[in-house]
Amino acid sequence: MSQTKVFSPIQAAAGSFLGGPLASTILISQNFSALNEPEKKSSTLIAGAIIIIALITVSLNLPDNFPGIIFTIATIITTRLIVEKKQFTKEKIEECEQLTFHSNWLVFGIGVLSLLLTFALVFVIIMALEI
Repeated sequence: MSQTKVFSPIQAAAGSFLGGPLASTILISQNFSALNEPEKKSSTLIAGAIIIIALITVSLNLPDNFPGIIFTIATIITTRLIVEKKQFTKEKIEECEQLTFHSNWLVFGIGVLSLLLTFALVFVIIMALEI
């Protein structure tokens, strides 16, 4: 019997710490995909894209001394709560014979890749605004 790999709440929170809202969106949507809930996966991707665009827009208009850590903490907490409340807890994954955890290295890779993609997107936006 094959097990379905999913991200735990802590893994998703750690990924969102590294890769911000983009990583959060990817990890949550992949869990919905593993749960065979394509509508929720699509909704997550759309909401994530809207949130990312809104955060970038807001960030570019904040004062220089604004504590950006607020966005990071909000992303981490929100991601963990979504996974725990809408998907599953670590305990439920451990108890369920059909579920197993994704590798922490995969979480790290998604987080770092998301961070690099976010930096590239912000760089392109800033360069476009400079013209």
